[in-house]
Amino acid sequence: MSVLGLIVEYNPLHNGHIYHIKKSIEMTKADFVVAVMSGNFVQRGIPSIIDKWSRTESALLSGIDLVIELPTIYAVSTAEKFAYGAIKLLDSLHIVDYISFGSEHGFIDELYQISKFLLDEPEDYKSLLKNYLKSGITYAKAREVALSKYFGRTIDNIIGNPNNILGIEYIKSLIKLNSNIKPLTLKRFGPGYNSLETVESFASATYLRKAINDKNYSILEKYMPQYSLEILKNCIAEGHGPVNLDDFAKIVVYRLRNDASVKDVFDVTEGLENRIKKASSLYNNLSDIIGYIKTKRYTESRIRRIMMHVLLDIDSSIYLKFDGPNYIRILGATKKGLKLLREIKNKASIPIITKVSEYNKILSNVEMFEIDLKATDIYTLAYTNEPVSSLDFTKKFIVK
Repeated sequence: MSVLGLIVEYNPLHNGHIYHIKKSIEMTKADFVVAVMSGNFVQRGIPSIIDKWSRTESALLSGIDLVIELPTIYAVSTAEKFAYGAIKLLDSLHIVDYISFGSEHGFIDELYQISKFLLDEPEDYKSLLKNYLKSGITYAKAREVALSKYFGRTIDNIIGNPNNILGIEYIKSLIKLNSNIKPLTLKRFGPGYNSLETVESFASATYLRKAINDKNYSILEKYMPQYSLEILKNCIAEGHGPVNLDDFAKIVVYRLRNDASVKDVFDVTEGLENRIKKASSLYNNLSDIIGYIKTKRYTESRIRRIMMHVLLDIDSSIYLKFDGPNYIRILGATKKGLKLLREIKNKASIPIITKVSEYNKILSNVEMFEIDLKATDIYTLAYTNEPVSSLDFTKKFIVK
């Protein structure tokens, strides 16, 4: 039995994702595919455009056999913590043979070489990095320049691209964990991560989210599988989407203005809380607040993630309490995937949650899971139909 692991968001699921799933299965000849998927909030520091159950349904119709939720504290964190949480979760199943991810570079050997280097940084490199950071540029840019200087050649085409960066973090996590999971990469085909351009039948998720908010369904038909589009339309018809960052602006602004402990929020460093407080006193909407806070050193994506930590009340201390996820939350499975789930129950090193009502009996520490519950309740505040709460308790995991 061969099992392929994927780390995904599917926000929304589109043709590029189908390409990745199919090519990864071809490359590994896997019998089963397990996806670790972000829940209702994602790594870009935004809510998912539609809820995690709807995205799970799309995944199960696309060749995924089992969907596991990545705990919220990892889903909305830095690339390093996002990757570590997802890899640790896949590794804890003790059944995964491969992980396949897309990258702009497309060559696993060089990505592996850089990953090993970054895990054991020489002093000369650390000194270069420190000097570049003093110039006020972002950590990502400083690392890119320092690595190029150290190796004596330009590698910004590797370390400067978002999917390469995530891929390097996946590999670093595999090495840290001494995991037997083999990493593989597919060269990304089509438009870039944030591109608003299209290539043949491929478009970025950023482009598609804009089309969704503009209700331009004729565009979506070209770049999304029909079933994924229908699931999306049904969510919107029910008043359950599209969900966007500005839907939570009032909550975030209230917390920024009234919560004295902004400095304790994860990734708020070097007095950044003062700039955040100032911004919240000047503006009522998140776009302007984020625009005011961001600088050459503090990127917009980092500020958005901080806003999500404020919204979800996630402070730095939570990351010190856990070394990766302490549970396996099943969102959905195919009938074939149910067979795999039985295998996981025999081999997994952490508890499996299929019935949310029993979580406090299953887990010795419930704090991470209760943030997931809170995240769902906050997410549904953006719904435009009747008020709903506690969906994690009322929604059963999906079987297709």
